This record gives sequence, structure tokens and C-alpha cells, in this order.
Amino acid sequence: VKYSINPWMDPCTAVDNTKAMKQWETLRQSIVQAGPTGADLYPDLVFTANAAVVRNKKSYIANFFYPERKGENYFYKRWFQETWLHHMPRSGDPFRRFWRCSLGGQNQNKLFCGIGPRTDVRALKNVAEKLKDVELPFKAYGLRLIDPRFYHIDTCFCPLTDDLALYYPHAFDPISRHNLANELELVPVDEQDACRFACNAVVVGKTVIMHQGSENTAKMLEKIGFKTHFLDMSEFIKSGGSAKCCTLRL
Repeated sequence: VKYSINPWMDPCTAVDNTKAMKQWETLRQSIVQAGPTGADLYPDLVFTANAAVVRNKKSYIANFFYPERKGENYFYKRWFQETWLHHMPRSGDPFRRFWRCSLGGQNQNKLFCGIGPRTDVRALKNVAEKLKDVELPFKAYGLRLIDPRFYHIDTCFCPLTDDLALYYPHAFDPISRHNLANELELVPVDEQDACRFACNAVVVGKTVIMHQGSENTAKMLEKIGFKTHFLDMSEFIKSGGSAKCCTLRL
């Protein structure tokens, strides 16, 4: 990767390709061992969390802002069209931004969207309408991100259950923190662990898979009944992502 599109990316900091491939394979194996099965162009295609928002077999594919990532759309769209997932067309959404959201609540009836440098708030209504079900309540929340280090919501927010989530408070403005607290029970992560991407974790049942080193967060998770599985994701963090960024929950 010879470009920088977030504060963590530095073209002058070389990525160890062998180490990165080993870290990716370790992440894949850890997820498979925890439950799900998995399957094996563009450099950032590995960050598949950017592909779409998926809810109840509906996929709302991202509209990438940076030229370096626009070519990924073809592969994501083709994959969704070839699977059981229903691809939602983006007609009526002219706003050129990534869409990175986190689903929570019972039956995934709450959509938490980070509003900031990567997401245009004007697209919030569109994505919410496309993903809702007529017979079930569904609400989207726009949460303002104010720290450029946490440019996507899943770098600072991680749902653990229907009503419980990890989050880094200072990534959000006061109103967003208030709104989150009204909807979920929140487990705060300190700045040190947040910068280790503790919130960019993959949750499989009671197992939380994250980058190594977030000991304080692991202790908090253990107290509330979760097991932390640490991985070395250092080479991916050089591009601004960790375990969650490399996965897409279907």
C-alpha cells in the first residue's frame, strides 16, 4: 500500500508481508475455531468490514470515497448477487462516503452509524429505510465521531450482546455519548487500549477476538462473563484496522 487514507497509515512505515499473512491466517483460524466457517486485487480488500451493512439477508453496499478503494465495489456486488443475500441498490443515495455501521439491539433493530470524515449524515435516512423490515421496529442512530484516530465507528464501539457494548467514550461527542447510554449498557475502554484497537474486535458468542495487549479491557470482559482471545494484528493496524475490520458479519 503506497497511499494514506486514515491517520494510522504511513507509506514510510513498511509492512512485513510475511508477518501480515501469518497474522491474517491466525485471525481466520481463531474465528473458525470459535464457531463460524470461512473462505479465502485490491490492497484494502482485506478490510472486508467496509464492504456493506448486512441485516436480515439484505446487503447495503458501501459507496467508497477514495479512488484507491472504488474498484472493490465490483467484487462485493458480484459476491452478494451470487449468494443468498439480497443486494439493495443505492439509487437515491448520491452521497459519496463509506458506510460503516454497527448493528445492535434485539433482532438487530438498532443501527449505530458513525458520522464523521468517512460518512455523510445525509445518507443515514436512506440506509435505514433500505434495511428496515415492515413488521419489526428499526431505528438508526447517527453518532458524531470527534477523534480522527477513530474514523470509523467500529474502531471505538463494539456490541457484545443485544444490550451491551464496549466503547471508547472520548471518540464521541457528548450528545452521542448520551444517546448511546440511553440505548445500551456501555463498558468503557481506556485510551491506551482504544489505541490498541480493543473495540475493533470480533465477537463470537462469549469469545472476544482482538489485538494483543489490551489487558485492562480483557479483565473487564472477564468480569462480565466473556473470554478474550488475543492475536497479533500489528501489520493491519499500520493501515488503520484490526480484527473487526477484516471481517463482515452476515
